[in-house]
Amino acid sequence: MHFSTSFTCLSALAFASAFPTIPRATHLFPRLNATADGTAVARAGGVLKADATAEAQQRDDTATRAFSGVSLKAADGSCLFIDPATGDFRQNLIPVQTKACDGSSNEKFDIITAGKHISQEGGMLIVSTETQGCLNFDPRRAAGDQVILFSCGGRAGGEGIETDSQIFTFTAGQVSMPLSLKKDNGPCLAVSGGKLGSASCSGDAEQNFTVG
Repeated sequence: MHFSTSFTCLSALAFASAFPTIPRATHLFPRLNATADGTAVARAGGVLKADATAEAQQRDDTATRAFSGVSLKAADGSCLFIDPATGDFRQNLIPVQTKACDGSSNEKFDIITAGKHISQEGGMLIVSTETQGCLNFDPRRAAGDQVILFSCGGRAGGEGIETDSQIFTFTAGQVSMPLSLKKDNGPCLAVSGGKLGSASCSGDAEQNFTVG
């Protein structure tokens, strides 16, 4: 009896050593905003949920980045920026605004040309370096609220693969370019009233954004 009990305990210890306990699935994702759990947000949910945000806004470490942590300057010299507190509980639906450039993290973006959420040649994703959300154009939303940050791939929980509403035209070597949706050659994004909105592509330099 004693031998059987000892053998069972030793076997259990050996198994535990060989196959360590796997942490809960939510902790397998980068916890980008874990310290901000409960922070007030303007949209759905009212407060930030760190675990939900970590799942929805995952950094793609397999991606090809043409630019990393850069500012995008409008023709008037202002920079695109985001305020995470203006989104929802998963840091989706964040409006994209403009301000005087100051080098802060909320005006930094990555330009991704290949990865989990983009397979189209000549296309790019514009991803917030701070939140990992993708620049997204949705014409179904109210005017003035159509250009937002949203989970890359187009699904709120982070399970999306790829969506045309986030893929903009990219030409290698260019540092000044219009931000035009690749599908159907437009529309182009344009600054209006301190926010990023949309307009018909005109080819005018006023619609260009410069990587800086």
